Amino acid sequence: MSHSLVLAGAVEKQRLAALRDYGVLDTAPESDFDDIAVLAAQLCRTPIAAVTLVDGERQWFKARIGLEACETAREDSFCAQAMLSDDVMQVPDARLDPRFRANPLVTGEPGIVFYAGAPLITATGEMLGSLCVIDHEPRLLTPAECQGLRTLARHVMAQFELRQYARGLDVANERLRDADRLKDEFVSRVTHELRTPLTSINGYLEMLADEDVGPAAGVEFLARIRRNSDRLMALVDDMLLAAQTGRQQMRLTKRTLNLSDLARAAVVRNGVLAESRGLEILADAPGPVLVEADEVRLIQVIERLVLNAVKFTPRGRITVGASVRGDQAELVVRDTGVGMSPEDSERVLAPFRRSADAERAEVQGAGLGLSIAKAIVDGHGGTLRIESEPGRGAAVIVSLPRLPENV
Repeated sequence: MSHSLVLAGAVEKQRLAALRDYGVLDTAPESDFDDIAVLAAQLCRTPIAAVTLVDGERQWFKARIGLEACETAREDSFCAQAMLSDDVMQVPDARLDPRFRANPLVTGEPGIVFYAGAPLITATGEMLGSLCVIDHEPRLLTPAECQGLRTLARHVMAQFELRQYARGLDVANERLRDADRLKDEFVSRVTHELRTPLTSINGYLEMLADEDVGPAAGVEFLARIRRNSDRLMALVDDMLLAAQTGRQQMRLTKRTLNLSDLARAAVVRNGVLAESRGLEILADAPGPVLVEADEVRLIQVIERLVLNAVKFTPRGRITVGASVRGDQAELVVRDTGVGMSPEDSERVLAPFRRSADAERAEVQGAGLGLSIAKAIVDGHGGTLRIESEPGRGAAVIVSLPRLPENV
């Protein structure tokens, strides 16, 4: 057996393992996936649409519109071909395509002539199947329809990731005394965070399906769909990161870093965001402050602290500082925002917990940012604390063991 065949077999084994880890195969129909299939059919103006997962010997439909069968043989699958590309695969007329013209799905039911499929790709690059649309007449999708199909395929993956995360949370909660309460809060928070962007996406997709919508409006609608899609994916990314940082041993790649450099870089990265909110953002990091830490993880901490400060500072200033305090290096993100009580300063460091002011104002967020930051800092052998008073801003202080300047 050649090396390439062994490699291909290993990749397929990894792909199938990823597919089964999601626990979706052979599950009952769910309205979330059925709705996506309906939206895909409406968007692309086709009588048939399906969310298709390609297993070892078959393709199975998690959701389907206009199809009777719940699965077909993999060897007859168009989606098995579509998932090999990272873009939408289109077959304008399968009767003329040498790959498919003898396919029983073309010569018999459902009589495929036109096919388009957007691959379902995991965060680590495994191809699970595709979101496809089918017609009985030859045609091609417009660029706007292709973009919409890709966006909906991303939402299929977001739903898979949310379910996988929820199952993992269920297992972890069995070991916790307050398992039921935490699960209910997770479901409530995530449902709240998903409802607004999904409602917006639904509305714009329905408008895109209207034949009277012009090209300019279609491009604007797609841009808004993309923004809401990014918001959903950011939520998924935060939940996945929370799951990783919740493990007993965090994998860190440490090297010598200067916290002053990271503080100044954070100010530059977030300057446009702060200015768009009418805020001033400054660095207070004049000298070297050396630590041994994982750069990627520390940047994740700083980004979450700065974004949190922006979110809760209606006017004034945000300062990102770095300094030496004895044998400790300190990174401080200070704002002139709404502040919080001492009780809330402790509460918000736990997952899915937010301050009373954030709840009253219905500020966007799942309550994961600070808990993720604390878990990363704890993994470095440091501490994270909040100093704040209601109406007088807040300072989030990260303390890490410092290195001497001559390292």
